[in-house]
Amino acid sequence: MNSSKWIAISLVICAALLLAALPGYGQLPTDPVERAKVVAQFFEANARWLTLFDREGKEVTVVGQRDVYNQPVLSPDRTRVAVIKVDLDKEVSNLFVFDVATGKATQITFNQTREQTSGPAWSPDGSQVAYVGLRRGFFGLYRKASNGEGPEELLYQGGGQMLITDWSMDGRFLSYFSGSLTGGTLFALPLNAVGERKPVEILASKSQVQGARFSPDSRFVAYASNESGKMEVYVRPFDPAAATPGVKPTVGPWQISDQGGQGMAFWRRDGKEMYYLAADRGIMAVSVTTSPDFEFGKPKLLFRPSEDALTGVAPGTSSISRDGERVVIAIPPPQLRQITILDRQGKVVSTVGQPGFYLQPGISPDGKRLVVMRNDPKTSNQDIWTLDIATGKGYAVTNDTPPENAPIWSPDGTQVAYVSFREPYSGVYRKAWDGTGNEEQLFRYTPGAFMVLTDWSPDGKFLTFWTGVLSLVALRPDEKALDRKAIEWLREDYDVIDGRFSPDGRYLAFLSNEATINKTDVYVRPFDSSKPETPAGPAVQVSKNGATGMISWRQDGKEMYFLTRDWEVMAVDVTTTPAFQAGTPRLLFKLQGPLPGNPAQWNNVSRDGERFVFAMPVRAAAAAR
Repeated sequence: MNSSKWIAISLVICAALLLAALPGYGQLPTDPVERAKVVAQFFEANARWLTLFDREGKEVTVVGQRDVYNQPVLSPDRTRVAVIKVDLDKEVSNLFVFDVATGKATQITFNQTREQTSGPAWSPDGSQVAYVGLRRGFFGLYRKASNGEGPEELLYQGGGQMLITDWSMDGRFLSYFSGSLTGGTLFALPLNAVGERKPVEILASKSQVQGARFSPDSRFVAYASNESGKMEVYVRPFDPAAATPGVKPTVGPWQISDQGGQGMAFWRRDGKEMYYLAADRGIMAVSVTTSPDFEFGKPKLLFRPSEDALTGVAPGTSSISRDGERVVIAIPPPQLRQITILDRQGKVVSTVGQPGFYLQPGISPDGKRLVVMRNDPKTSNQDIWTLDIATGKGYAVTNDTPPENAPIWSPDGTQVAYVSFREPYSGVYRKAWDGTGNEEQLFRYTPGAFMVLTDWSPDGKFLTFWTGVLSLVALRPDEKALDRKAIEWLREDYDVIDGRFSPDGRYLAFLSNEATINKTDVYVRPFDSSKPETPAGPAVQVSKNGATGMISWRQDGKEMYFLTRDWEVMAVDVTTTPAFQAGTPRLLFKLQGPLPGNPAQWNNVSRDGERFVFAMPVRAAAAAR
C-alpha cells in the first residue's frame, strides 16, 4: 500500500520497516552472512537522499549520505534537518539532526534493540527536539536538546501508538495524533502545565485524521482528514480553554485543499501562507489570514517532484520550512516500473505497455492478460487494472477513492477479485476483468483488521487469504456476502501466509516459519473441500533453504515454483497422486533484486510454467527513450 489514506501506517512506519523489512523473513537471520544479505537488500530497496528544494522546485542541495530516512523536518532557521534513520542490523530507529551546510550528523536518541523513535518536531527556538519514543514496550512523548547533549525528558506516556507533528510557536503545546483503520484523534499536550500533563482533545473522528499543526498565533490547527470520502486538508479553531470532547466549534472547519490533500500542512511563520501536499504530490501554497477571522484563498502549485520519485513522496517523507522557502524531501529509489515478461532462463521475452506505478502483476489463466495494482500519480488512488499482454491496452477494473489491493483472477479468467478497505472494514469484491458492470461484494472481514487475498480455488468455491493465520472463505451461492464467515484453516504458534490451491484443488501450498523462526519455507498440506475447517493431513516441506513467496503450481500439477530471499526463481518436480511428494528444488534463474512489492502476494507465473512476469524499476528518462 502506498496510499496516504491508510493513516495508521504513519503511526508505525518505523516499526513496519524494522519488523517487516523484506517479505518472508520473519525475524532477522542470526547467521552473519544471511543477516548481511537481508540488511543489504533492505537498504537498496528503501534508502533515500535528503534533498532540499526551493519554492520553484529547483534542487538546492543534498544533505548527508544516502540512508533509510523518514520524517525529515527543517529547523526554524532551516540550517538543520531532524530526521528518523532506521538501522535494520541493530533493529532500531533513531533520531538524528543534520547540518544542512556540512552534512554533519548528530545522533539524538540511542535506542536499544527493537526500540523506536518517530515524529520529530522542533521547539520554536530550535534548541530542542520533541519526538515519540517506544521504550520497553511503552510509547511516550519526549524532548531533548537538539545538540544531543543532556538526558531526554519524558513529557507524557500514552497507552498506544502516537505521532508528534508540531510544536506551537508560542512553545506551549505539542500536537500529536493516534489512530487506526477505524478512526483517529488529534491531541494537544500542554507543556507548561503544573503537575501531570493531560492531553487536550482537538478532534476525535470516525474518519482518518492526522498531522495537526498550529497556526503561528495558536488560534487554529491545520490537519488532514478523509471525512469527505478522500483525503483533504482542513483548518479548525483551537481554544484549549474551551475545548470539550465531542463538541464542534461554532465556526469551521474549513476545507483548504480543492482537489485532494494528502497532508503535510505547514504554516508560514507570519501566518499569511499555508502549504500542503496535494493528491497528485504537488507542493501547494495557499494565502491565508488568521485575524480577525480565518480566511483563505485558492491553492496554487509551487512544484511537483520528479516523476522518478513521485509516488514515494508523502507527508512522512517531506516537509517545508517556517519561512516557506525550502522543501525537504527524502527522495526514494525510482518508483516507475516496466511490466516485463521473462522465460524460464530469465531472459526478457517482452514488455507490456508503458512504464507506470505498478505493483503485483498476475497472469490470467489463459496467459493473455495481466492484473496489476496501479497508483494514479494525479489522484494518489490505488486501483486495480488489467493489461492486454499483446497490445499493452489497459482496463480500469476499479476507479475510486478506497485503496484496492491483492488482485487475483477467477478460475475461468472472466473476473478479478480484490481487497478493498471501506471504513471500517476490509472486504473482498469481484468485477469483470475489463471493468464493465457493477462490482459484487463476496466477503466482509473483521472491523479494522487487514487481510491479504492470495488465491481462488480451481472449482471457484473457496477464496484463501492470510493475516498471519491462513484462512478460507466458502463462496456458497445461497449465502449472502455479509453472512459468510472466515474459516481459520491453519492457526498455529508460527506464521502461515500465502495460501495457493493445487490445480486439482486437493492441496494447499503456503509459506510458514514453523521450522525456523528466522525464515519461511514452502509447505504443502492436503485440503478436503468437504471438510474445510482443518487440514486433511500433515505438512510436506518443499523448499530447503528458505523462500519468500511467488508460490505457483504448473497446470498439470507436476511442477511448483517459488522465490528465495536471494531472488532466485526455483522450480521443483512434484506429484499429487496418490499422495503429495516433492523433489529437490533447482534454480531456473536469478533476479537482480530487490524488486518492489511483496513476493508473498505474487501470482506471476503462467499456468504452463513458461513465463514469469515482474514489475521492474525503471527511471523516467530511460522510459522516455
